[in-house]
Amino acid sequence: MQNSKTYKLYKSGKLWVVGAVAVAGVAVSANTTQVSADTVSNADAQAVKTTDATQNDKQVQLTASSTDTTTDKVTTDDATKTATVSSTAEKSTVPTTAGSSVTQDQAKDAVDKAQDTVKSDADTASKAGVDVTTGNTTDVTINDDNASSKTNEVLSDLNKQDQAVKDATAKQQANDQAYQTATTEQTDATKQGQADLDNATSDLDKQVDTSEKAGITVNVEVAQSSPEYKDLSGLEGQDLLDAMAYNINLYKQAIADGVASEKADTETLAKLTAEYQQKQADYAKANADRDEAVKQGETDLNNATSDLDKQVETSQKAGLDVSVEVSKVSPKYKDLTGLEGQDLIDAMAYNLDLYNKAVASGVASEKADTETLAKLTAEYQKQVADYEAQKAAVDKANADKQAAYEKALEDYMNGTNHTTSMTAQTQTDASSGQYQTFMNATVDQKTGEFTLEHDMNDGVHIIGHGVLKGKINWKIVSNGDGTETVTISSIELYSYTYTNAYQNQAVNQNINFHVYDNDGNELFSVYHDGNTTFSKTINKTAQINKTFKISPNETSPLTQVLVVDDNWIWNTHGQVSTQIKNTNVAPKAPTYEQDPVKPTAPKATVHHVQVVAPAKGQAPAVPVASVKKVTVADMPNADKPQPQKVEVHYYNIKKTPKVEKTATPETPKAVETASILPTTHANENQGGVLLSALAGLASLGLAFGISKKGKKQN
Repeated sequence: MQNSKTYKLYKSGKLWVVGAVAVAGVAVSANTTQVSADTVSNADAQAVKTTDATQNDKQVQLTASSTDTTTDKVTTDDATKTATVSSTAEKSTVPTTAGSSVTQDQAKDAVDKAQDTVKSDADTASKAGVDVTTGNTTDVTINDDNASSKTNEVLSDLNKQDQAVKDATAKQQANDQAYQTATTEQTDATKQGQADLDNATSDLDKQVDTSEKAGITVNVEVAQSSPEYKDLSGLEGQDLLDAMAYNINLYKQAIADGVASEKADTETLAKLTAEYQQKQADYAKANADRDEAVKQGETDLNNATSDLDKQVETSQKAGLDVSVEVSKVSPKYKDLTGLEGQDLIDAMAYNLDLYNKAVASGVASEKADTETLAKLTAEYQKQVADYEAQKAAVDKANADKQAAYEKALEDYMNGTNHTTSMTAQTQTDASSGQYQTFMNATVDQKTGEFTLEHDMNDGVHIIGHGVLKGKINWKIVSNGDGTETVTISSIELYSYTYTNAYQNQAVNQNINFHVYDNDGNELFSVYHDGNTTFSKTINKTAQINKTFKISPNETSPLTQVLVVDDNWIWNTHGQVSTQIKNTNVAPKAPTYEQDPVKPTAPKATVHHVQVVAPAKGQAPAVPVASVKKVTVADMPNADKPQPQKVEVHYYNIKKTPKVEKTATPETPKAVETASILPTTHANENQGGVLLSALAGLASLGLAFGISKKGKKQN
C-alpha cells in the first residue's frame, strides 16, 4: 500500500508538544515480561519513608507515526531481584546476678557497671535513630543481709532494659537498611531508565532539529506511560523490598517500550528529511553561496566596526568629542522571484559580486576612520599628558607650600615655645681676694628642676661645696595668637647637700645656711663646721603665683623665687630669680606658582557602514511531519520508617553503714549515696598549706650636708 505522509512539528518552550498523527501511522507494540523476585521474610524489618525523592527532569518523550515503520517486540532480561534484611539483635552483656554473697560495695559497683552498659547501649540506640526516653531514678537501700537479693533484682531489670534497647536498635537499623536499599535501587533504576530514554529522546530531538533546519514542519505528540505500580504506603522491611522490586520491573519495561517507539520515529523522520533535502538541492546551492558570502561580509564589517567602536570609546575616554554616523549601502540586486535551477544560481552569483564589493568598500572606509581617529587621539593624549604632568608638579609644589605654611602658622598660633633661665645674685662682693667664693644656679627647661651651687672658702682652700636642689613650678598657656601666658606658681625645695674637701682651718667655724621665701619665711636652715659631708631632705613648697603675658621674642621680668643667706666669716645675702622668654616665630605666607594652560579637546566624526544583503531564493514547498515523545511516570517513593521507641530507668543504690554495738552510742557515719552516673571510686582529697613569711623592715636614713660662705661672726 502506498503511504500517504503528512508531517508537522512544533514546540512549546523547551518541550515538544502534542501534534497531529500521520495519515498512515506506525504500529508499535511491546511485550511485557513478568518477573518474579525471590523474597526472604523478616518479621522485624520495617519500611522507611522519605520525602526527598529525586524527581526526573521533565524531558517530554516523543513518538513518530508512519505506516512505513513497525517495531519489534521488546522484552526485559534484567529483572530486579529482591534484597534481604535482618533485624536479629545481639544478647545483652548485663549480668542478671551479682553472686550469692556480695558486700554492699560490691553490690553498688556491680549495679554502677551494669548501668554504664545500659547507658552506653542507649546512647548507641539514640544515634541509630531510636527514640529513647529515661524514666525516674529509683532509690534502692541495701544492707549486708539483702545486698545480694536486691542487687540481683536490679541487675535482672537492667538486663531486660538493655536487651530491649539492643532489640530496638537492631530493628531500627534493619528498617533503615530496607529503606536505604529500596530507595537506592529505585534511584539507580530511575537514573538508568531516564538515561536510556533521554538518549533515545536526544537522538529524536537531534533529528527533529535537523529536519527543522532543513525547513520541515514537525508536530510532536507527548505520550505518558503510567505503569500500575504497587502502593508503598506503610510498607516496611521485606514487604517494601518486594514491592519496590515489582515496581522497578514495571518501570524498566515501560522505559524499553518508550525507547523502541522513539527510535522508530527517529528513523521515519530521517527518511522524510532526506527526500525533502533532495528537492532542495538547487535551492540550497544558491542560498548556501549567498549565506556564506553574507556571513563573511557581515564578519568583515563587524570586525571593522568593532575596531572603530573601540577606538571611538578610547578617544571619548581621552576627552575627544567624537560623533558616529551610519552610512547604509544598497546595491542594485537582480530580483530572484520565480527563479530556479541555473538561472537562480547565476542571478545569485551576480548579486553576491555586488555585495562583496560594497562590503570591501565599507571595511576600507571604517579602517581609514579608525586610523585617523587613533592618530588624532594620540596627539591629544600627548598634549594632555604634558599638561597633567606640569599641573601635577604645580599642584604638589603649591600644596607643599600651603601645608608647610598652615603647619607653621598652627605651631605659631598655639605654640608654647620658650626658654627658661635662672640666676643667683649676692649683695656681698666676694668674687676676689682671700675669701673668693661663688654662687650660681641652673634650671631644666622641661621639668623646671633647678640646682643652686656655692663653695666654702676658709681663706686657705675651698673646703667644700654646697648644693641646694628643688623645682620651679610654672605653667605656659598659648593665647591662640602667638602670645603666651606664663604663671610661676610655686617653688619646691628637695634637699641640701654639703660635700667636704679640706679640713676647715678658720678660727671661726660657725657656718650656717638659710633659705627664705619671698615673704621672709624661713624654709630651711642648717648649722655645721664644714668639716664633714652631709645631706638634708627639705621637701617644702613656697607659693609664688606670679603671672605674665609675653609676646613672641619677649622675655618675662626677672622674678625672685628664693632668698639665700650663707653666714660664716663673711655673711653673704643672695636672691635666686628666674625669667621665661617666648620663642614663637610667625611664619611668612608662601608665594604660589601659576597653573599651566589646559589643551582644547578636538572634535571628530566617523561612519558605520551597513550593506544590505541580497535576498534568498524561494524555497520548495514544506512537508509536515508528526512524531511522539514518551515519558514514564515516576515510581512511588518508600515511606521513611518511624523511630523505634524504648524506655530506660536507673537506680540509686544507698548503702547502710554497720553500727558497732558499744556501751556509748557513736554518731553514725554519713550514708554514701551512689550517683546514677558512672563513678571512678577514686578518693578525692585536697589539702592546703599555710605559708607564712616574716619581712624585716629597715629604715634608711640619709644624711646630707649643706654649706655656704657668709656673714662674719663677732
